[in-house]
Amino acid sequence: MFKKYFFTGLAAGILSGLAAFFYYRIYVTALEVSYDSIVSSAAIFSASLFAGMLIALFAFGMDKLFKKEMETLTGILLAGGTLVSLIIPFMISLPLDVDRPELFPGLVVPMQLFPVLGWFAFKPFFGNLRS
Repeated sequence: MFKKYFFTGLAAGILSGLAAFFYYRIYVTALEVSYDSIVSSAAIFSASLFAGMLIALFAFGMDKLFKKEMETLTGILLAGGTLVSLIIPFMISLPLDVDRPELFPGLVVPMQLFPVLGWFAFKPFFGNLRS
């Protein structure tokens, strides 16, 4: 049973990692900024992959705890947790030598939505996760 959750989380993590990588490249090119001293491409991809796997573990745990209401409750908690996590980039103090630090939240905030969007996108492809 955990295998379906695992592969759904893996697929969501890879998709969100690729989306975040391409978004990062487009953002820094279009706005002519560089945040290489703060985040790297490998860190972006690995954080997205980690988030996808964390979502899979969370959904599996929710399925074990709440059998009937699992999908609705998991969706609500994932969406709520993602929205709450959007505050984090605004609380980060960047180093003083970073060029145009006001643009950094515009880079990071959309990337935080990618793992949950990937999870909701891939969940139907793996069928009923409970079986």
